[in-house]
Order: sequence, then structure tokens, then C-alpha cells
Amino acid sequence: MTEERRRTSPWSRIRSIGPTKEIAVKGAIALTLVVLLGLMFPRGEAIEFEYKVGGVWAQDDLYAPFSFPILRDQQEYLKEVDDAKKNVYPVFERIDSLMKVQQLELEKFFARLDEALRVRKDVARTAAAADSARFVQLASQLQVRLFEREWSLLAGLTDRQINAMRDELLRLTRSYLESGILDTEKRTLSRPQLALRKGTVEELISPDKFLDLNEVATRLDNDLIAFYGRDNDTVDVAHKIGVIHLVPNIRYQEAATEVAEKAAIASVPRTSGFVQEADRIVSKNERITTDIKQKLDSLRKARVEQGGASSGPFQYVGIILHVAIVVFLFGLYLSLFRPRIFSNDRRLAIVALLILMEGFFAHLTRVIPVSGPVEYLIVVPAASMLLTIIFDSRVGFYGTVTIAYLVAGIRGNDYAIGLAALVAGALSVYTVRDVRNRTQIIRSFGFIFLGYVLTIFALGMERIAPWTVMAEEMTYALANSIISPVLTFGLLIFFERSAKVTTDLTLIELAHFKHPLLKLLSEKAPGTYHHSVSMASLAEAGAAAVGANEVLARVGALFHDIGKIEKPNYFVENQKGTRNRHDKLSPRMSSLIIQNHVKQGMAIARDYNLPEEVIDFIPQHHGTTRIDYFYRKALKLAESSDDETKIDEINEEDYRYPGPRPQTKETGILMLADSIEAAARTLEDPSPQKLEVLIDDLIKKRFEEGELDECPLTLKDLTKIKKAFLGVLVGVYHARVKYPGSEAREETRPDDGDAERQKQERAREAKPAEGTAPSQTTDGEESNEQRLTRTIKTIDNQ
Repeated sequence: MTEERRRTSPWSRIRSIGPTKEIAVKGAIALTLVVLLGLMFPRGEAIEFEYKVGGVWAQDDLYAPFSFPILRDQQEYLKEVDDAKKNVYPVFERIDSLMKVQQLELEKFFARLDEALRVRKDVARTAAAADSARFVQLASQLQVRLFEREWSLLAGLTDRQINAMRDELLRLTRSYLESGILDTEKRTLSRPQLALRKGTVEELISPDKFLDLNEVATRLDNDLIAFYGRDNDTVDVAHKIGVIHLVPNIRYQEAATEVAEKAAIASVPRTSGFVQEADRIVSKNERITTDIKQKLDSLRKARVEQGGASSGPFQYVGIILHVAIVVFLFGLYLSLFRPRIFSNDRRLAIVALLILMEGFFAHLTRVIPVSGPVEYLIVVPAASMLLTIIFDSRVGFYGTVTIAYLVAGIRGNDYAIGLAALVAGALSVYTVRDVRNRTQIIRSFGFIFLGYVLTIFALGMERIAPWTVMAEEMTYALANSIISPVLTFGLLIFFERSAKVTTDLTLIELAHFKHPLLKLLSEKAPGTYHHSVSMASLAEAGAAAVGANEVLARVGALFHDIGKIEKPNYFVENQKGTRNRHDKLSPRMSSLIIQNHVKQGMAIARDYNLPEEVIDFIPQHHGTTRIDYFYRKALKLAESSDDETKIDEINEEDYRYPGPRPQTKETGILMLADSIEAAARTLEDPSPQKLEVLIDDLIKKRFEEGELDECPLTLKDLTKIKKAFLGVLVGVYHARVKYPGSEAREETRPDDGDAERQKQERAREAKPAEGTAPSQTTDGEESNEQRLTRTIKTIDNQ
């Protein structure tokens, strides 16, 4: 490949991105993670030591540095505050002046009603427009909207009947207001009594002595029926007028009620004692009791109120440095031992997101006021399993250590839960380290629960915790053991689809021989299919030998030659007869056909949504190797020609794959496996000695050509790969027992001679090298592809 082509390849452009941008992206991820985790750490409290009831104080005797009150247990205090608020009676006030106001309003209403009825009679008699307008004006001034039927009914009443309605409504209104009308529905009152204020006097009265608005409306209806009779239409009109004038005179006083609640809260004692300066709080090796823990908690808060160095910006800076050190150490591990993760910003972001998720859960368990041991609901095993499945078990374990430490810090140096999370997380890593199907994730439930139970039991026995406490903690741990696998299952699908993460589970599902693309390959190019299956065994063995991803190597081998589906008969392993279609083509045209299967393979792979990690095998397993058979054929034809200039016209780059060279251990292993598997088929007597020489020669050839320069395979790795390949090939080409009569058949078999050896030579040299990405085509190359298409159609028609 020329330097110009290398510079224009997409892989070269990616590598040309300067380190400054890469460092900036990684720094932004790390800074975001550190700052957000730092915000979750507890501040404003001295957190030098962690202590729990039942534990042993391992420090020196602790004396009070100053006098401070002993604060009561927070949960107990909040419970008493809640009880005090519930004991406060809602405050209501009686407004006596409303009775006189409503009586006057009702009399004014009937005066306006009388005038409106008089004008209405004039309108009926004269039909004058002025009288009609006056009636409309008077009707609109009434507080009640009356319909025509109701106006007709009122117009039919005598003055005596109208006055009787007015007097009855005045009497009923006075009666209801004297009893008292509540502005709040009785069913919404939580207390059996209410505090009724009248001036400066407050009296506790049952709400049943009053009427609410619903009750007074019902009472009015019943009283009017008793006055007029049940079937009298006047009842509805009178009820409509009376309801609008019934205004509550017993009104809820929200501000007064709040003042009463605050007074009740203030009456709840916040402290339970006092510690004098120099008093001993706890002795060395003394077991911590509930009283001692209250003193220690009170000392923490007192130090904050004293304005010590444990609060303020200095503490936050210390927290940031603390978190930064932990994140830096984990990042250092990834950069040194897992560069494929550290160099990929998307993978780093996933790691950071999982750490941040666990930190957030730990923060929630600390700030949410729940009395149970909710810290055992922090789903650290879920992050452990995700890191293991997405990356590998070592990343999962070291990630678990990092997360458990951070969770303990966010919980206020609660290293008991840190230890429990570490043990449960480590066991969950063990259960999915060799995951082969998704249901295996669910089976991790038992190991997670076992880890929590062992830790809870050990710590509980150490601090002599009651069995009821340990049982409650185990119950929460059981819930965590169920939630973690389910959450892992869901998040794994999310990362695979949204973040385009390729896990071993994804690869294992692709490796199934029922995959549509593999079935298509076996139908259209059976020779290539069987070659790919053989390659998969070699690549898997080589990857296992050097610690590479053997599942990825196997899947890459299965799909590396799918481009041959388009024109399978132009590749020797699929040629069933003696006819070779390349016999009628020029060497240059044949090389274009061979090279084109790389581009076709990448297009097909993307049509079937194969992961990019698998697609990389298609171009990279060929690298920039030369198609020797057709290159030598071109040279031979040029030498036999009378025109000596034809040799100079042959450009070696036209007979090379476009690249790139292998970038990973897996693609490098596949390049070696492809060459060795094709060459091994040509050996007449594939003895272990011949196979070993063949493997040595081909690995040496690829090494000297520089095809392995860009992948992380070392000389030590190549030695291991050679041994792995030899073991597989010896098993494939082992000696077989000759049965009676087999010699005679062997002697009578016709010898194809040179023709057969030439065919084998083509199989070895014309075999397209896998793993290259198609380079950008120029105008000249485009015309070659058009010419290639025309030639293939001509041969196919023949």
C-alpha cells in the first residue's frame, strides 16, 4: 500500500487525531465523575470514625472537647414531632356579624324581586321596549338566575305568598347561622374536635354540633318541604334563593393552626441530657450502646456548630481529592492492563455511568428518612455483573472494589456495607465470568444472597447484634439479590441497543449456525462456509492461547468471508467442476474480483446489523497482503510478451488488498489462521512435522511483511499461537487406518498430476485474505469496477 493510500484510509484519519483531544475527552469524563460523586458525599459532619451499636470502640478513650447537649435519636424525635402535630386541633373562628349581614342581603333580594315582578307585569301588559329593558336590568341584579318557568311561578304568587316565603327564609337562615355553618366539610377533619375561637376565648367542640355546606343545603330542603308540602313547585324556587344566602360563619384559620403546630413541635424535647467538657464519652475497647452512639452523634453535630474544619469548603476539597484518588487508581489500572477500554471513550463513559449510578443509589439511602437498613438495597452486584459481561471478569472485580469503597464513603464511612457489597459483588462476578446465555444472569441470585448473608452474619456476630436486626438486614439483602439480576438483564439490553455495546452474549448469539447470514453463506458458498467453520476453530484456539477474546475471534472467523456470497464461483473453494472462471479473465480483472469481496462483505454485514467489532475482521484479516497468484501470472504473461514495456506497466499495488492491517489481537490471529488453513489444505501428506514447518514459514512471512505491526501481538504471543494452531491442525489431519482394499482403490485412482497441483496452488495463492476495509476509490478504480461487472456478465452468459 502506498503512503498516500494509507494517509487517506479512515483508520489513518482516526489515528491522526491528536492526543490532546483524547486526553480532553477522558479528562472531562473523569472530572464529571469526580465532581458528581463528591457532591454525594456527606458534608458538614466529622466522619473520622465509623461506629454502630454493638460494635467495639477501637480508638483511645474519647473525652468531650467542649460541653454539648445530647441529641435524641432522629427517628424517635421525628415520630414525636409527627404525633405532636397530629394532636393539634384545627382552629376555627365564629363570625357573628355575618348573621345580620345575611339577613339584610335577603331582605334586599326580595325588594329587588318585587320590583322585577312588577315591571314584568307591565311588560306583559304594554310590551314596551323600555319596560323590557328595565326588567332585564333588574333580573341581572339578582344574585340568583331564574328561568322563565320560575319567573312565571313567582308571578303567579300573591304578595302575601311572596312575603311568607321571605319570612320563612329569614327564619331558617337565622336558625342555621345560630347553630353555625362550617366552611370545611366534616369528612376532611382528622381530629374528633375543633378549637373554636370567639374573640380571645378558645373552646374545644365536636364538629357534629355544626352544619357544613352540604348538610345545611339538605336541611333547608327538608324544612321548605315541611313548610310548603312535598309536591309544591315553590319549594325549588325558595331553596334556590335560600342556598345562595347561606354563608359559613365558622371559618378555618390556617395561620392560627400553623402557629399551634409550631408551638406543639417546639414543646417536643430535642435533647435528652448534657455532656460536660472533659467528660469521658467512651473508653477504648468498650462496646457501643445506644446511649454512647447518641453522644457520639451529638458530638459530630456539635463540632459543625462550633465551626470546625470538618465543614465548609475545606472539607469539600478533601472529598474531591479523596474521590479523585480512587478514580485515578481505577483509571490507571484500565490504562495499563485494559487499553482497549481506556482508549475507547464510549466504553469509559459506560464505566463512569455505572459507578455514578451506584453512588447515586448510596446517596439516596443516606438522605431518605427510612428506618430500615435500606443500605442493603444498593445494587452493587448489578454494576459488577454488567462490567463483567460487557468487558471481562477482572474489570468487573476491580470495578467492584472501587464501587464498594465509594459506596462506603458516600454512606458516611459505612465500611460494613462496603464489605457486604464487595463480597456480594465479587461472587456475582464469579457467576457471570463465563456467561453463555442470558438466563445465567438470573441464576446469580443465589450467590449474591450468599455473599450478603455471610457478611451480615459475620458483622452481626462481631457486634452482638440481635437476631431480629440481622433477619431484617437479610430480608433487604434478599430483595437486592432479586433486583440486581433483573436490573442487569434490562440494562444489558439497553447498553447493547442504545450504546451499541458488543458483549460476549451478543457474539455467542451471532455464532449460532441458524443465523440467517450463515445459512445464506452455507447455501450459496458451501466451500467458503466450511472454510469459515475450520477457521473458527483455529482462531478460537489461538485467541485462548494468548488471552484474547476467543468468542470474538470465533465469530469474526465465521463472518470474515461473507462477501463471497455475491460471486461464489469465482473462488476456488466453491468451484465444483474443473472449469475455472478466472481462466478467461486477465490477472488484473481477477484481482479486482478477489479484492471486491471485501467491500461486498462489509456492505452485507451492515445490512444484517453485525457489530462493528465483527465487521472489522472482514478487511483487517487480509491487511495489505498481495494476491500472489494473479500477480505472478501477470508477470509471467508480461515476460512472455514481445512488448518489454508491459512488465513496467504492472503495478504491484493493484494486486494488494487495501487494508488496513490488523488492529487487534483477534484480527491478527485470524489473518494468520486464514493463511495457514488455506495452505494446510494443499499438503499431500500433512504430517505434524510438515504442518509445523508450514506454520513457522507463514507466521514468519506475515511478520516480515509488517502485516502484524499495528496489532498488539508479541513474539511470545506468536509462539503460543503457533502451538495452538499446530494442535488443532494435527487433530484435523491425523493419520487414518487403511482398511482392506483401500490400497487397490488408491492405485486405480486417476492422477490429475500438474492440473491438480495447479488447482491447489490457486487455492493457496488466490485465496482472498480477510480483514481489509475498502479504501476510497478514485475515478480510475471506478471504471475498473464497471469493466469488471461487464466482464463477469459476459462469462456468466457463456
